[in-house]
Amino acid sequence: MSPTLLRRSQLDTRAWDDCVANASHPLLYGYSWYLDAVLPAPNWQWQALVQLDAQGRYTAVMPIPLRRKARRWVVHQPLFCPFLDVFSRDAQLDPTPFVAAVVQQFRYGSRLALRVQPTLATLTVQTRTTHVLDLSVGYAQLLTNYTPDRRLNRQRAHRQPWQLIDSTDPEPLLTLFRQHHAHTIDGGVADWAYALLRQLLVELHKRGLATLQYAQLNGQTEAGMLLATSNGRAIYLFNAASETGRRGNARTLLLDRYIQAQAGQSLIFDFESPEKPSIAGFYRSFGAREEPYFSLHWNRLTSLERWLVTSRRWYRKRIRRY
Repeated sequence: MSPTLLRRSQLDTRAWDDCVANASHPLLYGYSWYLDAVLPAPNWQWQALVQLDAQGRYTAVMPIPLRRKARRWVVHQPLFCPFLDVFSRDAQLDPTPFVAAVVQQFRYGSRLALRVQPTLATLTVQTRTTHVLDLSVGYAQLLTNYTPDRRLNRQRAHRQPWQLIDSTDPEPLLTLFRQHHAHTIDGGVADWAYALLRQLLVELHKRGLATLQYAQLNGQTEAGMLLATSNGRAIYLFNAASETGRRGNARTLLLDRYIQAQAGQSLIFDFESPEKPSIAGFYRSFGAREEPYFSLHWNRLTSLERWLVTSRRWYRKRIRRY
């Protein structure tokens, strides 16, 4: 049966979340409440493709993240959601018919990231990676898999009088990021992105899925990390550190303490890697392995529409210079 396109308001939320939870590859990013949090109105929304059985039950679902650009809705991957999936109990389900339906409905796909690569010739596909660590093997084995430099920095961190604090307050983490990281991101970080993370943390805490920890030295907060845990996967969702935190290996300590506490459990730690070699190298130093996903792009706009999009992009870049 072909999938049906539905707006968010038309979805049976309970049936949707049940389909995601019982999928062969369940994923935190696919739940309705998570999508609602990372795709807030008025400039974001999400629609969906739903496959129904003869009794009208959801058997496969695919979220479609949308962003308003140049007065039109385009497919665009949101923040804090590196990739999505076609969620189904059937591990062999081909995502291609779903993706083909998305491409047919929306003429411009800025970026749509999926766990599995569809076979569709009209797409431009880039392979991206996250880095994951299987914690079930136990801490002794995990520590052996650290690189020599990571073990050395771990020892250095343990020699410092760091104090690790559990919290529910994201403001110190956001302040660290604003002061020490935001300037390194091309185009900067808009206020709405911080507001989005605050709301996402509210939703995570509401469901008992968030771990927020800080590293303090001499009473000062110098580093922090936010984890989200669901369906056997702990996601390193957000982190930041001051110069003191970096020099003192505070993030190494935060990660190592968490890995040690959870080691031996059936849990995958997902570093949620950005496409930046230095950061990927840091995550690999914990013994993490690469896990691929696929970034899709398409453009069926007319020549005039393409010119308008290009002109708008040029204008915005020029404005930022002044």
